[in-house]
Amino acid sequence: SRKKIAPNIHCPVLFFCVKEVHGMNDSIKLKLVTEDEAECLHRLQVEAFMPLYEKYQDDDTSPAKESLKRVTEKIIEENSDFYFIVFHGEKVGGVRVRWHQGKKVHENVNWISPIFIIPKFQNKGIASTVIEQLFGIYPNTIEWRLDTIKQETGNCHLYEKYGFVRVGEDIVVNEKMTLVGYVKNCINVRRFEEEDADEVSKLIVRNFLEVNSKDYGIAAMEELAKVYDSGKVLNIANYAHMYVFEWNGKIVGTGSISSFWGSKTESILLTIFVLPEFHGKGIGRKIINTLEQDEFYVRATRIEIPASITATEFYRKFGYDYKNGVKELDEEHHYRLEKFKEVSI
Repeated sequence: SRKKIAPNIHCPVLFFCVKEVHGMNDSIKLKLVTEDEAECLHRLQVEAFMPLYEKYQDDDTSPAKESLKRVTEKIIEENSDFYFIVFHGEKVGGVRVRWHQGKKVHENVNWISPIFIIPKFQNKGIASTVIEQLFGIYPNTIEWRLDTIKQETGNCHLYEKYGFVRVGEDIVVNEKMTLVGYVKNCINVRRFEEEDADEVSKLIVRNFLEVNSKDYGIAAMEELAKVYDSGKVLNIANYAHMYVFEWNGKIVGTGSISSFWGSKTESILLTIFVLPEFHGKGIGRKIINTLEQDEFYVRATRIEIPASITATEFYRKFGYDYKNGVKELDEEHHYRLEKFKEVSI
């Protein structure tokens, strides 16, 4: 069955530089750890992380300093899976996958914390294969998350090779060590096509009725829903660059960007919506990141967003703020937000 996961941001992930080795997939297995195997797992964890602890002296975060009791608790927790990494039949490390139990907002969002291989078996391509196997074990994951040590540049390069991107603010542990967050979003992105119009319309209407109605009232949203039929969506797509975001073949998000009244230096973000049941899974962030790579964004020095009351704080996290510093609703009951940037030459 599909799994879901949650983080321990103070437990850095330990990966290693990778060598391509023929036939590695057949020689590496993941085996669930049982409670009576806790001592073996703890011993491997201490051995794997001790070199990093000696290097960074991170007493509060290092898994090398974690007690046997805490490792045992992690093994038996219902909201995680802890595996031995087995290489040619020998236990050489471990990896844990976690999720927030009972919190719907984190369904399909998985954290890796920690993953480790003892020094003797590092640089054999094992970590790379383990990542690939996790992707296969949890095929319905929408987003993978992990934290690692910024100073370990080889580790960062490995995550980036597998599609992880750095997010959030750095966490300074001490003068030697900083933790950075990484995310891999498994949503497929493509440009809108004409046959998507009906599905995108329904996605937008659901947000009006199920989400925005909490701020604007159901009557107002029912009227707006009548306007956003497939014809309205096609009209927007005619002048804007519209994108759709798919998961398992289903459109779960949409977003558009256009020039602002024909300007070549100003652009506007429009129709940014995520299916209500997929809120909180990083899709909104992926939409913004995608639109901010579009040519309309790249060439602009100012970008505007007509933001609903519901979404205003979300956009502000990305550097958009109230237009002209004025917080007031316009005639369409939107907050006008804007962001200025320099254009690269």
